[in-house]
Amino acid sequence: MAEQTLARDEAYELYTAVGWYGYTKDVDKLLRSLAGSHLLLTARGDDGALLGLARTISDGETVCYLQDLLVHPRVQRGGIGRNLVEELKRRYEHCRFFLLATDSADAEEARTSHPFYRAMGFVAHEEQRMAAFGLPVKR
Repeated sequence: MAEQTLARDEAYELYTAVGWYGYTKDVDKLLRSLAGSHLLLTARGDDGALLGLARTISDGETVCYLQDLLVHPRVQRGGIGRNLVEELKRRYEHCRFFLLATDSADAEEARTSHPFYRAMGFVAHEEQRMAAFGLPVKR
């Protein structure tokens, strides 16, 4: 695991591989968003191939938002996502809030993502007497 910038083609390939096409419609915008992250961690294979990434948006002191967590489908369920999240939890343990937003419970992806996040110690907002709000998603 390392803090790194990504080459255009490898960022595009990973986001496409996981089906996050909303990000790949404008690769320049994707690269700017990655560059604007508070922290970008990558996981790579022995050959240097990008296997996964996690990126945060944060003030570095009180709030950390886990913006993206991606693991290439061919290596999912191999501990890469867990290792990335554990490293982020360690680096941001001083923050009062460590948050993320993910698919709703009725989304196909939630079948695997929700149990994963719970196993990593995340608790749904409503279980903490909190609420989350946002403007409508721009597709």
